[in-house]
Amino acid sequence: MADWRSVAKAAILGDGHVSQKEVDVLRKAILEDGHISKSEAAFVLEIKQEAKTSVQALDELIAELGLEA
Repeated sequence: MADWRSVAKAAILGDGHVSQKEVDVLRKAILEDGHISKSEAAFVLEIKQEAKTSVQALDELIAELGLEA
């Protein structure tokens, strides 16, 4: 079975840009259970670091989660 992080990263970063739709998917998945795990927080920050470009909504999500990019 594939590693979920690798699959998700490939899907989100495939074109190098994080779009509004991709941020919406991340937000829904991460906030769904009302708890942000260390793994989820690290994943969002990795996405930000590895993206060539991203929409402002990604920075807003990072701030909403109380993370520092």
